[in-house]
Amino acid sequence: MSLWYRFMYRVGLTPWESDYSLVPQLESLVASEEANRDVPYGPALDLGCGTGRWSVLLAKRGWKVTGVDIVPKAVRAARERVREEGADAEILEGDVTALRAAGVAPGISFLLDVECFNHLDAEQRAKVGSEVNAVATDDATMLLLAWTRARRGPLPLGAEPGDLTKAFPGWSIVDQHPYEGEMPPPLRSASPRWFQLARDISAAT
Repeated sequence: MSLWYRFMYRVGLTPWESDYSLVPQLESLVASEEANRDVPYGPALDLGCGTGRWSVLLAKRGWKVTGVDIVPKAVRAARERVREEGADAEILEGDVTALRAAGVAPGISFLLDVECFNHLDAEQRAKVGSEVNAVATDDATMLLLAWTRARRGPLPLGAEPGDLTKAFPGWSIVDQHPYEGEMPPPLRSASPRWFQLARDISAAT
């Protein structure tokens, strides 16, 4: 996990936690994932869940949610949020590169990643892909937000479509959408995109 995130949580500079401009698009994309499912929708995994905003959102929509984050301060806040909201979500402290060691059980049918993959290096991404494949169902789907790949000093490296398909063998990108939330002027060149992926177990064999 990026040291940048640990530092930002430590000093309390977490603007992504208070940005609500992405909510309408996120809810629309999640709704498209739910279109062919019955309520309750089943197990969902929030990768790098932070303080649990999206874990709670998914739980309120009918998912049985597990959130995973490595930053203890964020995990404590997420657990408190889940308790206050009465949401059906379990928040685990652990590394997304070691989901099973963190306590994530197999059977995950939907995964949400709001910029977690974005911050990982190539080795970490490969480990995440292996762990995701170990806990995801054969027909699982994923919604992932990532910036365009570039060098930006301490900011996230970003990712291109090829980075996703390399890290998640047996998964295909089925759609992608430009990010519609607000971006501060210095970060607009990051051109974030939502990627929708679907697992095809036969493609990995």
